[in-house]
Amino acid sequence: MSDVGTISEAVGSASNALSADALVFFGATGDLAHKKIFPALQALAKGGHLDIPVIGVAKAGWTLDQLKSRARDSATAQRSGQAGA
Repeated sequence: MSDVGTISEAVGSASNALSADALVFFGATGDLAHKKIFPALQALAKGGHLDIPVIGVAKAGWTLDQLKSRARDSATAQRSGQAGA
């Protein structure tokens, strides 16, 4: 019977590690993302609460580097109080 306990413990651990959850948000290059979404994601990450992949979707033809720069700018603006209400 100890094998059954070991197997169910292993299955429980594996199912936690193989989560299929993701956060998908639309408008990743927009104003709302810049003012609210990116700062919120940064706060979640700093607090250790962002443990799922984040997928940003946008219509604009931005490169990944441009999007990363926009997210960094958002975090900087939020810290200095310039991100808006």
